[in-house]
Amino acid sequence: MSTSPAKSIAAPSLPLDGRVFALITAAGSSTRFGGQKKELEQLEGCTVLERAIEPFIETCSGIVVTCPPGARAEFEAFFAQSALSPAIARLERGFAIVEGGSTRQDSVLLGLRALKELGCDRDIVLIHDGARPWISADLVRTTIEQTRMHGACLPLAPLVETPKIVEGQVVHTHSSRAHVMTAQTPQAFSFPEILAAHELAAREGYVATDDAMIWDHYVGPVFWIEGERRNRKITYREDLFGSPGMSEARPAAAPTVRTGIGYDIHPLIADRPLLLAGVQIESDRGEAGYSDGDVLWHALIDALLGAAALGDIGTHFPPGKPEWKNADSTALARKVAAMLHRQDWHIVNIDCTVILEKPRLGPYREQICSAIARALNIPQGSVSFKAKTKEGFDAVGRGEAIEAHAIVLIAR
Repeated sequence: MSTSPAKSIAAPSLPLDGRVFALITAAGSSTRFGGQKKELEQLEGCTVLERAIEPFIETCSGIVVTCPPGARAEFEAFFAQSALSPAIARLERGFAIVEGGSTRQDSVLLGLRALKELGCDRDIVLIHDGARPWISADLVRTTIEQTRMHGACLPLAPLVETPKIVEGQVVHTHSSRAHVMTAQTPQAFSFPEILAAHELAAREGYVATDDAMIWDHYVGPVFWIEGERRNRKITYREDLFGSPGMSEARPAAAPTVRTGIGYDIHPLIADRPLLLAGVQIESDRGEAGYSDGDVLWHALIDALLGAAALGDIGTHFPPGKPEWKNADSTALARKVAAMLHRQDWHIVNIDCTVILEKPRLGPYREQICSAIARALNIPQGSVSFKAKTKEGFDAVGRGEAIEAHAIVLIAR
């Protein structure tokens, strides 16, 4: 009877009972995507990378993200402004960005070393492609559960086309689909062994196409679970358009639509800038407020939150909290757009009105519409802005205050 050859690294004792860490790989050059960094492309209100990271935050003690060589400062600045930054800040063992190497395998090794610096030890590591934004929290949880039982686990998806083995321009073998599947991520492992396996592969010059192949070569068999059709990797630009599997996941029906209304009023005082959707209006007075006082963004934020039944601006950004003192309301609006996107809402159109006696706002109309569209990642043609006066009536009419109204339509 034949026996399997001895492996270089002893398999872990099971079941595993450590914490969970995540390594998100985003160090590639995105050449096939067109050279632009695909993980930083917008995807309905946030980036591909943010969508890929989000399902890991609630289950992981620490997260490391790999970035291209020389891009660490850019990535750090990006995450400092990300809607995920408050949740990332709460990670028990922290969050780190590490520059990758010349290959994915090199980058993973550097990321694993960075996880060790975060305190990852007798724990589990999930290695996930930053270009897989449609990963579900359920798949993450199932992968973790099976890794605790088996030491290593990855999701696999069945082939939908018939595979062929070729030599040059000739088909050599007509393979059956029955025993061939495609690998997805996250691939999860007992941390000490996968780190040791990567270190050994680097020393021996062993090259693998994924981390499961390295585990199998040096440690032992890898358990598999059924993956998800929608958990597809973005490689080409056309892969961005349309969430894979959604047409099968939901019945063909009219989209769900909702409307939301928002309103705000601020006193006008000296020595403050007058801001409307982040656009500074030439004026001798501006809005008073705990944040930057941007009355138009505040009305729009309430309209967006109201449409999605997510509360109001005071619920998420309460005045009196130090982190919101003089906060940039454009950044707050981006956070709210990301909240809606995580619930699969997208913004169809916006109609807003600002009421102010002076100065005249008509000359700023295009600039304001452009600023709103850019911040919320929607077409400028989906934004309408109007300016009115109170013709001398009440505090606004007397020039003591500024008022904003907004209505939005969102859809699933």
